[in-house]
Amino acid sequence: MAVMSQEVKDLFEKAPTAVLATASLEGQPNAAPVGMKKVVDDETVYVSDQFFKKTLANVQANAKVSLSFWGEAGAYQLHGTARYVNEGDEFAEQKAWADGAFAAMGAPMRAKGGCFVHVDAVYTSQPGEHAGERLA
Repeated sequence: MAVMSQEVKDLFEKAPTAVLATASLEGQPNAAPVGMKKVVDDETVYVSDQFFKKTLANVQANAKVSLSFWGEAGAYQLHGTARYVNEGDEFAEQKAWADGAFAAMGAPMRAKGGCFVHVDAVYTSQPGEHAGERLA
């Protein structure tokens, strides 16, 4: 278990895109840009699925994922364990949030599922002496 600092949570929310990295059981990597994302709590983030194909297959086979994101306030990488949802009350709440955000942007997209990612570790991705160090 890792607790994200307020700085990490703020940047995750503000960064327009994060890169969600997954791998198949055979080790084939996949990296997908995700824009519809949010912090759920100090140990969990959520990424909405509109177009996952390889990502979904990988998460279903291997729940270990990584999310990288950056901005003027820094750069971080989260390692975590993903749990895909596409039904039930838990998903309905996230779908309402994502679909509402898309509607507000005038985008014709709808959420078809999503991943709750339990954060196992937080790393800095900022250049310099401490690049790659584990923060939590």
